[in-house]
Parts: sequence; C-alpha cells; structure tokens
Amino acid sequence: MTNLNFSDNLAAQDMIKIVMKEKDLSVKAAIEFSINHDMHKEIIEKKYGSIALNLWGHGDAEREWDVLDEPIIDIEFDELREDLINDITKKEKVDIETAVSYFLIFTMDYLGYHI
Repeated sequence: MTNLNFSDNLAAQDMIKIVMKEKDLSVKAAIEFSINHDMHKEIIEKKYGSIALNLWGHGDAEREWDVLDEPIIDIEFDELREDLINDITKKEKVDIETAVSYFLIFTMDYLGYHI
C-alpha cells in the first residue's frame, strides 16, 4: 500500500479531478489511468516534467482549480505501475508524489490540455 499526500500539491489535485471528470473515474482509478508506459516514455524523452508541473494552469490563469475532498490517498499499485513510478523517482530524483504528478501532467497533454 502506498500513501500519497497531495495536501500541498494543488496542481496534482486539479489534474486528478480533470482525469476523473474526463474519464468518469474514481480518484484511485484516475491516478492509475495516468501511470502507464506511454506517459513514462514522455517523461523520460521530453525531460521537462518539472517545468511543466510548475507551470500547470498558466494557459487558463482565471480558472479555479478543483481540489480533492481527501488529498491523502492510500493506493495499491500493481507491479508495473510501481516499477514505472520507482523508475521516475530514481531518474528524476523526486519523491513519489512528484513522480505521480509528472505522470499526471503528461496525461493532461494526452487529454488535450495545454501544459
């Protein structure tokens, strides 16, 4: 079981809510949807995950971000997702919440949002 604390990461909360709405998913399913080989490849190849994450929302600065009712999430990742997340934490030298946020930011791009 992995404990994700997005209390101080409003961008991640907003992105999770967008995936939830776009794909009609629960919080956990939205996170799982974002963690896949394609997004992993994007993070590694594009190398601007940290910049994109910090700039999230700049394309629509007037929009009010959505937040999660409960920003602390206990989630059981399958082995594949766990491996993908761990690879990003090591290669990007970030914590697990930031790694998951990188998957989320590139999912936003995949869904057609400006990152």
